[in-house]
Amino acid sequence: MKHKNGQLEHLTFKDNSTVELKAIYARPDFEEHCKIPETLGCEFTEQGHIKVDMFQKTSEEGVFAIGDSTTPFRSVANAISAGNIAGAVLNNAMIEEEFRL
Repeated sequence: MKHKNGQLEHLTFKDNSTVELKAIYARPDFEEHCKIPETLGCEFTEQGHIKVDMFQKTSEEGVFAIGDSTTPFRSVANAISAGNIAGAVLNNAMIEEEFRL
């Protein structure tokens, strides 16, 4: 690779041929760095995200997950939406539990 002030200009291959670059894209594998979901026994998808249902519930009773750990759709709007859903479901569960006592 040749760069100018940190900007890639071209790649040089073993045979000394080169390819000019205007952009380069990478798609690294997702890896959950926090070990808490694994420790709790949560299931994971094939892509390595915490497996959740449409209410953000994990495979473990009482454990919810939201945001980047649960989906490849990385956006603040998506994380807020998932958090809102999980919060509503948790709120409902606590209300039902309190009135059953």
